[in-house]
Amino acid sequence: MALVDEIYRKNRARKYKLDGRRTRNTISLEGTIKNINKKRKKGFIIEFKRSSPSGFRGNTVLNPEDFAVMVHEYADAISVLTEPDHFNGSLQDGTRLQGMNMPMLMKDFICTEDMILAGYHSGFDAVLLIADFLSGNDMDVLVNYALSLKMDVLAEFHDTKALERIPEKAGILVGYNRRNLKSLKMEPNEINAMSMISERKALKILESGIGRDNFQELLETPYNGFLIGTSVLNEPKFLKEIKEGESNYVDRKHA
Repeated sequence: MALVDEIYRKNRARKYKLDGRRTRNTISLEGTIKNINKKRKKGFIIEFKRSSPSGFRGNTVLNPEDFAVMVHEYADAISVLTEPDHFNGSLQDGTRLQGMNMPMLMKDFICTEDMILAGYHSGFDAVLLIADFLSGNDMDVLVNYALSLKMDVLAEFHDTKALERIPEKAGILVGYNRRNLKSLKMEPNEINAMSMISERKALKILESGIGRDNFQELLETPYNGFLIGTSVLNEPKFLKEIKEGESNYVDRKHA
């Protein structure tokens, strides 16, 4: 059994606390990035995680409070990895970050309505759903449940065959993951992926493997925003370079 399949198996059996730890209303991830795009800028979702099976081991930012201080001037939204066994994550990390007052994405291998409800009560504003591992019916049920809680959905795919399982409606952002989660290897195909989703009205988000070596190149692609984690957590000064690079991009494109 592949690692991600094993995580989904465990998540389906987990019991989640549904107590209310939310301290504010939801903030729209979709609306926030749309407003940023109106300023001819890209949206940046910066991710907090402690470790990952692909080899990342956090050694600079180990708690949510330090993360908040590090990214608050640079992030437009934040992503929090909540899976406990392989990413050392926790829903409570999201609860501790509510005070940043920006959209917060629950990033996990979500497969039940209880997971979404637990995320809502923990303070999250949006959830990640991975089409590569969910049936079309599961996607519909989970999307509709999240939207009923006034949460947005980042519906992600890597396998282009999974794209057809992502519904088209308000509140759904479409993400292309450059990493194949079945093999955990980088298999970037963002140009072809964009050609497949370009006609969709949804905001398009590019995920995984975005760093110093390719950021400027990827900035030129038509994606509305980027989800960046490991490269920033390994080298926090990359945050400043991201904003400087984007500023130069805007000046060049709209001079």
